[in-house]
Order: sequence, then C-alpha cells, then structure tokens
Amino acid sequence: MAITDDPERNESRPKMHIIDKHPQRRRSDEPQNGQDILTNLEGYWQTLRHAQRVPSRNDIEPRLIDDAIPHAFILQRVAPGIGRIRVAGQRLHDLIKMDARGMPISSFFAPEARDRLAKLVEAAFRDPAIISIPLYIPGSFGRAAVTGTMLLLPLRDHTGATSRILGAVVTEGDIGRKARRFTIADNVPIRHDSIGPRLASVTPLFQRSELKKPDAGRPALRLVVDNA
Repeated sequence: MAITDDPERNESRPKMHIIDKHPQRRRSDEPQNGQDILTNLEGYWQTLRHAQRVPSRNDIEPRLIDDAIPHAFILQRVAPGIGRIRVAGQRLHDLIKMDARGMPISSFFAPEARDRLAKLVEAAFRDPAIISIPLYIPGSFGRAAVTGTMLLLPLRDHTGATSRILGAVVTEGDIGRKARRFTIADNVPIRHDSIGPRLASVTPLFQRSELKKPDAGRPALRLVVDNA
C-alpha cells in the first residue's frame, strides 16, 4: 500500500511516499473499531492546532497516524462544495474499485446524496468546521447493507487559506467485489462543529479517547523521501 503526497503541497519540499513494509498485516493486528480510528485521527489533528484555529497541511506527519492511513484522504477545494482527492488510502480505492486520487469526493456517493454532501463539504471549508457524516449503503440481493462514517477535518494551505481537508472513511459490512456508492444516513445526526478560537463545546458523535501511542510490537510505516 502506498500513498503519494499532494504534489501541490509545497514545491520546494521533496515528495514523500508512505510505504507499508508489511502490507499483509493480519486482520487482528489492525484496530477493530472504526470509530477508534476516527477518534485517534481527530485527536492527532487537535494536537496540531496549538494557537491556530485550523492546523496546517504541512504539519501532517503520516507516521503519526499509522492506523488511519488506509482510510485517510486529503481533499483540495476546487470550487464551492467541490473537493478533489489529492491523497487516498487503500481502503478508498477498495470502495470504488479504482484509484481515487484526482477524483471528486462526490464519486463515493449516490447521485441523490451529492447536493447534500456538497453543502457539508463547503461548510467544512468555509466555516471552517469539523464534519462527521453518517454513511449508509442499502442491501440488495446477495449484497449486505453497509454503514460507516466520513470525518472531515479542515486544514490550512501554505497561503493560510482553509483549502484542504484531512478526512477518513470507515465502514462496517462487506463492500463486495463491485463498486458501491454511499447515501447519507437519516437515522444518525450529522456532526457539525464550527471552529472558533476554541472548538465549540458540543457532544461529539463518538467518544473521545486518548491519542493512540505507537505500539512497539506492531510493524510501523517507513517514511521514504524521494528527491527525484
């Protein structure tokens, strides 16, 4: 599994590649609770805020979000309500059965959900805000229903504009061998936390936990710098 860094991030810096030295990890080696993955990712994002309202894209260190890497993506704002995927983990490729990089985030959603999605994506950029979207794929003959969550965490670019999002998608249920598209679940509230000088005091969609510390007994990712 490899994730290539955003080529527009900073042309003066070398490109980075994240290489999993152990791509055939046992399922038991990975976190079993997708919400824990999102909680840890948001916890890491919070550590980057410091005195800033929104963390910087350049501050993201992939090695510190090991568990989230397969589920994570970086989104770039290209127009109101439209975000294009610049970096994508393997699980995102698995969802749509193709390379997700360069595709709009709406590609993961059924047509009837895309207008609503656009408003949520724009709110994450514009307010800015933390957005957590409950996902659902109805079951059909021979295909199980799938539930999940998409988390959107705004980021500043090198100009200071909030034009990037650190996001992740976790799912429960078998996606199957063919691409499937999400709808937005109606039975779970959408989390929308506007960011001020300090985050609003609201009840999160999932329980916050401590940021997961590296596990010395688990293979880690190796960061490779490519100056070519």
